[in-house]
Formats: sequence, C-alpha cells, structure tokens
Amino acid sequence: MKSLALCVVLVSGVVSQTVLFSDTFDTIPGWDRQGVVITKSLPWEADLMQDPSIIYAQGNGSRFKMWYGSLTNIGYATSDDGLSWVKKTDPIVSQTANTEKGALNQPSVVLRNGVWHMTYFGLGDDNKGRVHYASATNPAGPWTKGGAVLVPTESWEDDYIYNSSLMYDEVAGIWKMWYTAGKIASAGGEPEFICYATAPQASGPWTKHPSNPLLRPMNDGGWASLGVGGPNVRKLKDGTYEMVILGWQADYPSRGGRILSKDGIAWSLDRSAMHLDLGVAGGVEDAMIYRQFVVDVDGVDWVYYNVKNGRTSAWIETINLAQWRSGLSIVDPAKWAMLQGTEQPNGASFEVRSGRLWSLGNAPSNHPQTLQGNALIRARDYAVSAEVVTMDMPVVDRDNVLFARYTDRGNYYYGGIASWSNKYAIGKLVNGQNTKLAGVGSANDITAGTRYRLRLQVKGNSISLFDGDTLVLQTTDGDLQPATSYVGLQTTTAGGHATFDNVKVTSV
Repeated sequence: MKSLALCVVLVSGVVSQTVLFSDTFDTIPGWDRQGVVITKSLPWEADLMQDPSIIYAQGNGSRFKMWYGSLTNIGYATSDDGLSWVKKTDPIVSQTANTEKGALNQPSVVLRNGVWHMTYFGLGDDNKGRVHYASATNPAGPWTKGGAVLVPTESWEDDYIYNSSLMYDEVAGIWKMWYTAGKIASAGGEPEFICYATAPQASGPWTKHPSNPLLRPMNDGGWASLGVGGPNVRKLKDGTYEMVILGWQADYPSRGGRILSKDGIAWSLDRSAMHLDLGVAGGVEDAMIYRQFVVDVDGVDWVYYNVKNGRTSAWIETINLAQWRSGLSIVDPAKWAMLQGTEQPNGASFEVRSGRLWSLGNAPSNHPQTLQGNALIRARDYAVSAEVVTMDMPVVDRDNVLFARYTDRGNYYYGGIASWSNKYAIGKLVNGQNTKLAGVGSANDITAGTRYRLRLQVKGNSISLFDGDTLVLQTTDGDLQPATSYVGLQTTTAGGHATFDNVKVTSV
C-alpha cells in the first residue's frame, strides 16, 4: 500500500502544501503621501519642525488646529482644509522654567469642557527629561503652566520621560497618558520604551502603571528591534485603543507602526505592525519617519508626521501628511521593510508598478537593495518562490536572489541568479560573514528580460534552488536552523534593476 500511494503521488505530481505567505504586489490599502505641509518659516523656529498634535472639528474657528514643537518652543497653526496652514507668528509656549531650559517641544493637546489641556516635554538644565502641563481657554493661548507633572524615578528610564500622549477617557472618567522613557545611547538618545500613567486631573497627580514599560524593543533584527517610542493614542468608535508608534531598527532610521489594545495597557507588537516605511531614496522621507498623529477627517484617516527631510549633512525636519486610501500601488509595509546595506537602512529602492515589484537601482553606492520580510514564517522547513526578471545586461555579481531562514541582516540563506559569477548560486550569511555554498553556469548566460521562476527550498540541512520545476542546484549546510524566520528579496548591486512578482512561501 505504501508503494502504491507513493506511485500515485509521483505520477500525479500533486503534493499537499500549505501557503504560509504570499504577495502578488497588487494594489493594497495604505497611506497616500501628500508631501510637506509645515516647514520652517518663522524667526523663532529651528530647522526641526516636530511632533504635530491635531484637533479636528472641535472648538471655535478653523476646522484644523495644530500644535507643533520646534526644539525650544511650541507653535500653533490653523487650517480649513488640512493642507494649507497659517501659523501664529509667535510661539505659544516657550522656555521659562529651569526644567525646560535644555529643550521644550512635543505637545499633546485635549479639549475638555471648554478648557484646552496640554502636556509637553521639557529638558532641564540638569539634563533630565520631564513631562510638563499647561492649560488655556483659547487654543492660541495664553497658556498657563503647571510645571513638571511626570518625572523619572526608575533607573531604566535614564532620567528621560518624554513623548506624551494625553487622553481623557469619558467611560472610565480618568485622564490617561502614554509616554516614552529611556534612551538608546547608540542612536543619540532616541526613545527605548513606551509607558503609561493615569490621573484624576490633567494637571495630576499622575500615577505610573506597575506594568511599565508596556512596550519594549523587539530585539529581533526588525524595524523596532532597538527601540520603540513616540506614542500617540486614540480611542476608536468600538472602544478599541489604537497607538501609532516609532521603531528603530539600528542606530537609525525610525519608521512607523500601528497597534491595537482592548484596554490601552496590553499591546501586541510584531514586525507586521509596521505601517509607514521610508520614502523613495533621494526624496524628502528617505532617512527617517518620526512621530505620527492620526486624525479622523470625515471618516477618512489622515496622518501627520515629521520626517528628516533630505539626505544632506544638515538635519532638517518637516511635518508631512498622508491620507488612507483603499487601493494603492505600494510595497506593503506589513509584509516588507526596505533596506539598503547591512549597516544602515536608508530610503526605498523599490516601487510597485503594474502589479510587479521593481528594484529601482537608486541605492547609495555599494549598498544592496533589499526587502526584509515582516511576516513571520512559523516553520523551519519551507520554500520561497518568486518570478524574477533582470532588466540589466549581465554583469558579474549583479545578482537577484531570494532569502530564506532570515533572522536578521547578518544571518540567512540566499539563492538566485548571477551570484558569485554563476548563472545560479546558493550562499549564506552567518554572523555577517558571506560564504558561497554552491554555483553552476556563468553569469554571462543570463540575458536581460528573461523571466526566471526561482524557488529556494530549505529542508533540514538540504538547500535546493529550482528554476520552474527544474532542480538547478543543491547543497547541504547546517548552520542556520531557526524554528521561525523571515524571507527576503534582493538586488545586490546599488544600481541594478529587476522585477519580482508572485512571491509565495509554502511548507515542505
């Protein structure tokens, strides 16, 4: 009976497989970037325009009201359409206290019973970061300060409490605040943890939650591996809490994520929570995505966020806008993160065009163009496949490859075309060390425009590369055996052009 069953499988060629992941690069829901809406224009403003807090269709006057930070002051702007903004000439909150002498920014504003409540960050002359409080009866001020209301008390907070998100919970009848604590030393003091506190009044006293920090870095090599921060929280119509956050993968850059919670305390964070990746290399969003604020505008989500604008030596930040659309030709950030090189991911080298993924050949010199998977593959053994077309005349090591058993940027198997001067090759990175495992044919055998149906299969110690149904290369290696991992795509040269389509991961 066993022999008969085996014969049936062999004759029919049908083997039951489970699809673990797929991407056809069709249109998806996502953020439609509208570009810069706020930039430096007033004498008191620094080059850093940061941390927008927006209230829509509340209070008298303009429909849109924005408070923003500019390093040492907080500004105010209004708009009727959310695109064109008129700034108040003078800052509305400035440095007057010793606990604000180092920096003053990051406002979060709530309107309740005719009173405008603001929490904001102040860096003291003692180099300690604290959350401060102020109130006003007019959104443009004058604002009455209440001093520091949340201060560092734990060693892991690194004397730095900041990035507050203020909310009054009508159901619970209390004030709530989510905030950042701790500093990533290697990233110039960027946020490390996200925490939570409550109070009977916006002015305090505030009580930190015993479960702090609520959110920690993932330490998985992904977009939020090194640190998390910049929370902004809102309550959705069904009572769910939604938090937009920042994640740091390496020293830089930062990118945006969005997560949900039933109670505002228990949050689940993974790589697929990323919802706002870097922009195209050479553009205004290619270096860093910073703090985001989502507002419902007549049933459509708009997100305002600040970015490091441009890739010059000067550090300039602007406030940008994106709007949620039901169908966009974009790389799905829940599935992929755009990387260039192993040292620092910087900007996008990929676009979706006509239902195919294109590597654009616009990476910095000597940096590969890589899509790192954000969807966890919960299996040791599987096959990752894709249709690959190289758009360039062949050159040595202009390879287009698939990644398997990818855990971080220094550990994975890869296989594809024009690698190691071969037509087909398999290799590995282990602790950042690149090693060829097998190769066949010559890279000169590859012609531009030819479609290759590549499938890289990992099963135990066996690593196999197929082109269509043909096994073209096989080798063995036991160095990488993770129980869960990610997949990836890469055009290895900075200037290479290729397309990828119909990516699929199946069990084996």
